[in-house]
Amino acid sequence: MRKRASILLAALLLSACTQTAPDKAELPAEGGGWTYSQAAVGGGGFVTGIISTNEPDLFYARTDVGGAYRWDTKAQSWKCLSYDISADDVGLLGIDGIAVDPNNAANVCMVAGTSYFSGGKTCVMVSHDYGETFDRVDVTDMIRVHGNGMGRGNGERIAVDPNDPDIILVGGRTGGMIRSEDGGKTFAPVDFPVTSTSNENGINIILFDGSKTEGGRTSRIYAGVSERSENSIYLSEDGGSTWSPLPAHEDMRRLMPQRFDLDSKGRLYVSCGNSEGPWNSSTGGLFRIDADNGTSEFLPADTATIGDIVIDPNDENNILLVTSEVWKQQPNGAFGDIFYRSSDGGETWEQISDYTMTVNDGMGWIEDSAIHWCSCLAMDSGDPDRILVNSGNGVFACDNIWDERPVFYFESKGIEETVPLDLVSFEDYPLISAVGDYDGFVHEDIHTSAPRHSRRLGTVTSIAVAAQAKDTWVKVGGDDSQMLLTYTTDGGKSWTDISNPPDSSKVHYGGKVALTADGKTLIWSPSNGMFTFRTEDWGKTWERVEGIAGSGNVYLIGDTVNPDIVYGCANSVFFVSRDKGKSFQRKYDTSGKQKRLALEPGREGKVYIPAGGMGLITTDDAGENMTLVPGLRYCSAVGTGKPANEGDPCVIYVWGIPKDSDAEGIYMSEDRGESWQRVNDDRHQFGGIGNGEFVVGDINVYGRCYISTVGLGIVCCEKDDAV
Repeated sequence: MRKRASILLAALLLSACTQTAPDKAELPAEGGGWTYSQAAVGGGGFVTGIISTNEPDLFYARTDVGGAYRWDTKAQSWKCLSYDISADDVGLLGIDGIAVDPNNAANVCMVAGTSYFSGGKTCVMVSHDYGETFDRVDVTDMIRVHGNGMGRGNGERIAVDPNDPDIILVGGRTGGMIRSEDGGKTFAPVDFPVTSTSNENGINIILFDGSKTEGGRTSRIYAGVSERSENSIYLSEDGGSTWSPLPAHEDMRRLMPQRFDLDSKGRLYVSCGNSEGPWNSSTGGLFRIDADNGTSEFLPADTATIGDIVIDPNDENNILLVTSEVWKQQPNGAFGDIFYRSSDGGETWEQISDYTMTVNDGMGWIEDSAIHWCSCLAMDSGDPDRILVNSGNGVFACDNIWDERPVFYFESKGIEETVPLDLVSFEDYPLISAVGDYDGFVHEDIHTSAPRHSRRLGTVTSIAVAAQAKDTWVKVGGDDSQMLLTYTTDGGKSWTDISNPPDSSKVHYGGKVALTADGKTLIWSPSNGMFTFRTEDWGKTWERVEGIAGSGNVYLIGDTVNPDIVYGCANSVFFVSRDKGKSFQRKYDTSGKQKRLALEPGREGKVYIPAGGMGLITTDDAGENMTLVPGLRYCSAVGTGKPANEGDPCVIYVWGIPKDSDAEGIYMSEDRGESWQRVNDDRHQFGGIGNGEFVVGDINVYGRCYISTVGLGIVCCEKDDAV
């Protein structure tokens, strides 16, 4: 039911002088001999904002931990704009605000930073080519933002003057407001009355009223402050030089502003909640303020938290609203937010309860999920029937929002915002993953959205597949309230939970699991335990493992050939068991914090051990003798992959630094480490190896490897000349 034809026709009618988005479908992205993409899932994380533009069917989106995206009309997919973020700057994958020049969609700017990464570094990022490249200005000394903080769905806290795109205003969570008058090259503080708020959300909204001008620039600007106060909305009538609080409606004083919108009469619509969100607000409302006459009124849509509104530019009586943090049953049975429509300018409202959700765009895992945490609506500038709404699991769209029965569908192709924690590749077998929040996926084809594991634990910290009995898997999740440990012997078709704990004195959860090669022994190091445990009867009985400990800091993996051998690494020490994990012997101290091991498939005793500043260590005989792999001076992750030709050594992939280079990144060696070729480049750094801290080679495809990320999903690198 998509209205693509009308959208494309409207695009052709744009002024010839308007720069248009690149029409080349650039997913996957191409580098110097390599192609980069993400293993297809589609969505999976909180898309915190969506911005429409003056070009039909062109949108930008921001996420809390997975960077920014642009909708690619030709590819019918989102394109990631954040591949270039380095490991040192990984915090810049948290986008806390995004703004587009209302007159030129090529000009897009963002404010980015994550408080717990990169020392809280905050940057304004400006692009003049639709996000293909960005210039960055470090503004950490003036303001701080937090893309994954509470209130991250509010906004936007960055704005471009529609009358002068050289003027950019940015609100900080702390530090107040800053301003650029040269298109984002430099910034200076603004004399704004508020520099911080108790909820650390600060100045969360800035909006220019482009109809009010003086000297070619916008004179009237609104700013929202994330606090319950009679002074939560500020107005400047002199282009931001001075600010005064707007008189607040009595009911607004107990609420916080979430988002702003303006109608053609210059009236300000304010969506509100009693907290900043995305999960702690329970009441709210929609208000309309007329700054010219100093009046404000409550619009009787709902007293729940209101996420956002959009106004039909062709008929301002048509207003669409969405709640945020409401849990009402939706047509597919899941619980989430509510949509309302008004056809009389907000005087009365109709709840849209009779809509359908029939299209998943090939991402079947979403079918039993809800549209929720809705804090943003975006309307297509070329088609007011088409709207996009953000959600905690991606983006949903509707192409007939004003019809009697709207149809919603999942519009998240290309957005990959899962947090991968574990990955397994075995010969002639699908790619098996474990991810945060969404359990994990089974990829027969990495370029097609994969089915989710049928037994869902939420966040799965570890998954293991038996090398010689590949349909036997085990995975673990849970928290301090429940133990979640489960296994399958039929390749994930059915699962059996293990309910008997290894130690009845506490609830164990998470950590790392391993299976012996024959799948008959399970070894588990819980994340909150001092000990490692093993079982040969799927948890009916347990015994404590001897010789290895680490308070949940143990990495475990079974040898791919010999079921008697299990490897472990804890507190920088490499351990080996030759009795199916009953006892471990200390073999080598790597003196590094890295602990994820890599094995050479089909070769007993061959292990690679990342050793940080020592480089890469290997053993051919299960730890009896250890050697240094040549050519590397630093290695924090290692994986092995299929060689180019049968009989060649397996390909070694690392995240590290060769001895003849200063560039940290992904490298491969086809000659057991004698020489190293860089896999990525400076435009494809992906924020480093993230939470999962892995590099995994594909055992079935030569020249393909994967890395974990903090929110860009499973990144895939493929060699262009691979055969």
